[in-house]
Amino acid sequence: MAETTGSNAAQLETDIAALREDVARLTDTLSNLVADGAATARSAAETAANAAREKAVDAADDISASIEQNPFTAVLIALGVGYVVGTLGRR
Repeated sequence: MAETTGSNAAQLETDIAALREDVARLTDTLSNLVADGAATARSAAETAANAAREKAVDAADDISASIEQNPFTAVLIALGVGYVVGTLGRR
């Protein structure tokens, strides 16, 4: 019986060691997946920010060109917007 108990204890120690190795590998794999996901998310965010910046610059250029082509209309629009904002601000 003592021999069986010793054999079981040795097998248990072997199983625990194998389990520790498996957990260590799983931890490494999860760390790599998280790092890859973070890098992908960062890259996507940078791409979206660059696209938004380009669209904003293009819109500003279009507005500037429109104001240069039609300055009188731009002044009238600015006056109208100012009047509306001023009216809303009084309430």
